[in-house]
Amino acid sequence: MVGKTDQKPRAGDVDPNKKRKRDASDKQRNSDIKRNRKDEKQSTPKSDKRTSDANELKGNALKVLSELQNGETANTTTKSKDQSELQSAGESNGWKISSPLGGRIADIDPVFSSDAKHLILTYHTSLQVYSVADSLLVRRIPLPIAKDNKDGPAASVLTTHLSPVEPDFVWVGCSDGRIWKFNWRQGIKPEDTLMTKSHTALDFCVSAIKVNKDVHDVVFVSEKKQNDEGTIVAYCRKGASHLASQILFKTVRPDQAIHMLRATADGKYVVGAHSEGLVVGTITGKDLELEGDFFNFDTSDIVCTLDIRVTSRQQGLSTPKKQTVKPSSEVLDVIIGCGRGSIFLYNDIMTKLQSMRGPKPKQKEVQARKFHWHRRAVRSVKWSKDGHYLVSGGSENTLVLWQVDTAITTYLPHLPGAIENIVVSPSGAHYAVHLDDNSAMVISTSEMKPVTYVSGIQSAARYFAQPKDTLVKRVGEVSKDVRHPIPAALSPLDATKLHVCVGTGQQAMMSGSQQSAPILQSFDLDSFTSVSKQALARTQPTDVNITAQGNPISEPAITHIAFSSDARWLATVDDWSPPTGDIDNMSPDAKEHLVQERREINLKFWSVSAEDESLALTSRINSPHSTSRPETVLALAADPAAPRFATLGDDGLVRIWHFKTRQTDGLTSKDTKGQSLQSWSCGLTVGMGSHVGADVIPASEGHKAAKRSGSMSFSEDGSSLFVAFGSRDDGTVYIVDTHTGETRTMLENMWKGDVRSLQVLSPYIVTLSNDLRVYDVVADELQYGVKLPKRDASSVPAAFAHLQVDKKSRTFAMVVPFAYSSQIAVFKPEDPQPLCIETVPHRITSLVSSASSSGFVALDDAAQLWSVTEVSDQSAISLSKPLEDLRLDTTVEDDAMNGDADEDDQASEIDFATDGDNMELDDDETHTAIVSRQKLAELFDAAPAFAMPSIEDMFYKVTGLLTTKPLASTAA
Repeated sequence: MVGKTDQKPRAGDVDPNKKRKRDASDKQRNSDIKRNRKDEKQSTPKSDKRTSDANELKGNALKVLSELQNGETANTTTKSKDQSELQSAGESNGWKISSPLGGRIADIDPVFSSDAKHLILTYHTSLQVYSVADSLLVRRIPLPIAKDNKDGPAASVLTTHLSPVEPDFVWVGCSDGRIWKFNWRQGIKPEDTLMTKSHTALDFCVSAIKVNKDVHDVVFVSEKKQNDEGTIVAYCRKGASHLASQILFKTVRPDQAIHMLRATADGKYVVGAHSEGLVVGTITGKDLELEGDFFNFDTSDIVCTLDIRVTSRQQGLSTPKKQTVKPSSEVLDVIIGCGRGSIFLYNDIMTKLQSMRGPKPKQKEVQARKFHWHRRAVRSVKWSKDGHYLVSGGSENTLVLWQVDTAITTYLPHLPGAIENIVVSPSGAHYAVHLDDNSAMVISTSEMKPVTYVSGIQSAARYFAQPKDTLVKRVGEVSKDVRHPIPAALSPLDATKLHVCVGTGQQAMMSGSQQSAPILQSFDLDSFTSVSKQALARTQPTDVNITAQGNPISEPAITHIAFSSDARWLATVDDWSPPTGDIDNMSPDAKEHLVQERREINLKFWSVSAEDESLALTSRINSPHSTSRPETVLALAADPAAPRFATLGDDGLVRIWHFKTRQTDGLTSKDTKGQSLQSWSCGLTVGMGSHVGADVIPASEGHKAAKRSGSMSFSEDGSSLFVAFGSRDDGTVYIVDTHTGETRTMLENMWKGDVRSLQVLSPYIVTLSNDLRVYDVVADELQYGVKLPKRDASSVPAAFAHLQVDKKSRTFAMVVPFAYSSQIAVFKPEDPQPLCIETVPHRITSLVSSASSSGFVALDDAAQLWSVTEVSDQSAISLSKPLEDLRLDTTVEDDAMNGDADEDDQASEIDFATDGDNMELDDDETHTAIVSRQKLAELFDAAPAFAMPSIEDMFYKVTGLLTTKPLASTAA
């Protein structure tokens, strides 16, 4: 399909529907520019050829993507003919986008199996089962969550509970009223699905109730339709098709919603929390004829977390004579964690509530014990197994243990992130702690040491639910969405090593005026596990991470990272500015002066260890680009042919950096291992035309100073540097000789608006701005362009438009952002017809590729990874599949039962290998495989644990030692 621009091209602008040619005004304006190309002299035959080919290029100069699926047209059911043609063309050209892997752990309590050997973590799109013994992923169960619209938020997962009747099953609830029952040991699809009557759900819990001599799971669900009162409804499956339900409680006012629900294991007591207080009730009745007797009372703070405990009443305690209500044989204790940091303990609450029901109650309010240590919301609080301790956690990165009788506290501080959820194992020997840095650990209660650790991609992600700290309005701001693209890179030599810039937790990254990310996480795509983390800038990992005014202490953000071509060097740029909350009360002049004076921009060079890939800081350059103030580093590029880097600053300068051996008094400096030390310095500085210096564009009266953008990339042989830099709609690309620093050529009208990215795929350069343009440098003509859809900048930041090239497959990928989704398109530079167009239901925050492998890897704002690869390319980047195929949870008994069948299979394989000849095996010649310790040591001691091969590779290597090779057939 052909797209046309409404605005006519101005003099000197490129007509997107014609081949690019220079008119007389262009020649006059560029007469002072030195050009070293033979085709710069525009002869009459070449000019005539350009004119004759203009109509031919007119049909494919601009391909419009605005009619593809986007936020405005996603709700419509019809698709344009052009869109269908493009999508079908993309599907038929052999490219595919994988299913997402990873994601963030939801704010849901982890689940221990009944034997505490497995830990079940709930992600926003899946359940993942891990082995507690070795922290390995055993199974991944996808959740069938469907989106209501293509560019809006999907339904969210509520909670996960282990079935008290069938321990091999878990119940998982969704906000649209669906509740699934999964077999977590071997199931992929749900065994059962319940649908609430209101098609809504706020929370649910599961209890075991006896029905006709059988014990069944009864699901208590908190529901609320818009403008209706909140309800608590009990559901139970009778037979295969009949679903029985019973309404147990309705709120007094329509604006009350029970957002949290807990029940005892036998279903006798149900406790819920709403915005103003608690609801406590007893459930009575036989079979499924249940009735509820509920009490509703207010609390002094917003309830953020809730836990209950039932114990038998001690014998010998006499009942007061004046007490008219006889207490029950059980004691119900309730603890709540609140939004302002308090913990309230309600002891024997049911007896107290029943005594207040009389005509002359002694107390009009329920009294509670108060514990207070947390500065902000208590995100989780749980009873210990024996009931003598409380375990709580919040935003302080500290696990707190409270002795109930004395209120004495014990701390486990300096955890990697803020605590989201705490769960006590069935035996009480372990705590499972979910942290907001997308990790979970199992801690031994006796030694308070972790025995299991699980970590995913820890990049910044969009909040799917309101953070508990924001339930109370506080100083400072917390962003719900990811505000800036996330720097990431694949290793040039190993495409399975992904490096992502992350923070010290979701709370730290999303708080404040700047999205902080001072840590580099190394992630293994083969085993899909986190390998290491290393700080690239200063961090604030302690529990004292807020100022006296209550503002979070902001950390620097890594804005650019790049590896050298030999993967021995890493260059990073970090940026920090004073938080806006600290300078709000200043005058504009003083505010600007303070920001200029205290802003910190550092360029750092790190050496990468060949043994364990750890980083060592080699050089730090403070303010690599500066005028009267530190200037923003707009781009960082690595030379693909040599170990050197280039930076582009807002001062209009390009600096090329190289290393040299460090010497002291004429002698080479060496480290403790005898290796020579290097230091990095600027070897070449090139000015970009008339834009040198940030003060050359002064602000006129009533107008702000013009904002400039830039991007750059080396040529494939490293001899040239292509730089796109200038003010809005400048459109100039400079071609710089990297050896002499001479600006060889200036190409006009190469981009429109603000330039987002420039990539080189020789002989083409690809620029991404308000549109995409592919330019043939050798032929000196515009190959084709892609017009991007216009979007509201407030809802869809243009910075989330990405461009990346793959030099192996000679393709490039482009990402078009929308409000809650993105589109990924793959092109050949020679052909405007896309190879693949797919919609991702999340905003893409990073798009990377590797020189050692073909394909692309995308990271979205849900911390999920997507691979974009060519189907026929076996060397393309691939994400690890779940380890369920290895059957790591197969029991010994199952192996023994399958032993005979395995022997038969092996026998048939041997017969096949001998080409059909019958061969009898002498029993004396068959022996059990004996493996020496030396062979095993060579496998497991070859490298440190974090640098070992994938689990699957190790599995096959060990089995290769244990199995007996089939005998070769002898010649007749």
